[in-house]
Amino acid sequence: MRVTCHIGHHKTGTTSLQAYLSQNSNALLRADILYPWVESQGASIALAKANAGRSSERRFKLSKITSKLQGGDSSDILPINFREAHNALAFRMLADFEKPWRVPPYHAQLPHSNQMLIAIKNQIENLDLDEVVLCSEVMSHFGKANADLIQRLYQPFAEADEFTVWCTLRRPDEQAVSWHGQQIKFGQSPKPLSDPDGIDFKSIHFDYATVVEPWIQRIPNARLMLRPYDVVMKEGGSVDDLIRNSGIKFPQGLIPAPKMNVSQPPAVAGLIRMANGLLPKDLANRFSSQILKLTRNIAQPTSKDVEYFGAENRAKMMERFQPIHKRLSDLVGRGAFFADIDRMLILKPIPEFHAIRQLLDNLSGREERLEQTELQDFLKQQVRSFGARQSVE
Repeated sequence: MRVTCHIGHHKTGTTSLQAYLSQNSNALLRADILYPWVESQGASIALAKANAGRSSERRFKLSKITSKLQGGDSSDILPINFREAHNALAFRMLADFEKPWRVPPYHAQLPHSNQMLIAIKNQIENLDLDEVVLCSEVMSHFGKANADLIQRLYQPFAEADEFTVWCTLRRPDEQAVSWHGQQIKFGQSPKPLSDPDGIDFKSIHFDYATVVEPWIQRIPNARLMLRPYDVVMKEGGSVDDLIRNSGIKFPQGLIPAPKMNVSQPPAVAGLIRMANGLLPKDLANRFSSQILKLTRNIAQPTSKDVEYFGAENRAKMMERFQPIHKRLSDLVGRGAFFADIDRMLILKPIPEFHAIRQLLDNLSGREERLEQTELQDFLKQQVRSFGARQSVE
């Protein structure tokens, strides 16, 4: 039995990969590939899938799950505790053993992580398997938060013939932009990346060595698959990269991967960032939803053209990343892990500030289309005043 443990990184396609593996879990299991569940809802969904091929009167009465299943699998987006089961496990492990981590509310009613690991072990012991696939970008936090969790996770797989740690990494400037957008989606209001303190050089989103090295140290016999994101995208994305390069014999005819966790346009994200910082949470959430609809047909520059950092912060990133890049390059045994690392110094043509200002100009006169008076007033204020100050607050 071989185990592939995909630990992300964040914003490299793991959400789509998790959806793909969960949607096709029954077909994968028939091919001796396990995408293991970790709690009772996942067990129920797995049973419903296995039972879906039987006559309707004998199926489990899980109509919301089984009503559209054909042969046990479906293109429906499944509940998050099954779809992102190993994120649920990782959050529970962090919360159980490392303060102040907590399980986010969308992963509800989870048992203790010891029980979740036992559930995986029981599946392995009772199934004749060739492959086990874990996928969790939350596990990328283990090395920095508490490396003992790596060994704890490994225990159910100690008898595996091979254990592969799979990790995809973006060039750090691209990672910073993508994670910045994700923070805004989460309702946060981070400092602009052009701010002198806008980049957290100690986080796992920059110091990739703290993500990867503890896995090799705690699981000495592990096989490391460290993938640059641009190479993964040339393969067709996270799903195709795993299929083509993991050595796993995926069956034919699987349900295609959905596109998940799509990034917001830079200028819209900038407006939402301001709303998150200035409005009450419920109003900020409404603004986020409504402004995305309001700007849907307004032409906007993409992140490929928008400059978030400025020359000074780009130079600082390059300097700070050099020793980290060398460690990554040494791990994979080649001259430069990121072949295009020098592009981190290249400025994009449109400053983020200008992109936001241009969008506000296009929104002038459309403020009344927002549903709440408070949101209309907020947008009017930004239309009037943004640009009087020379940085995004």
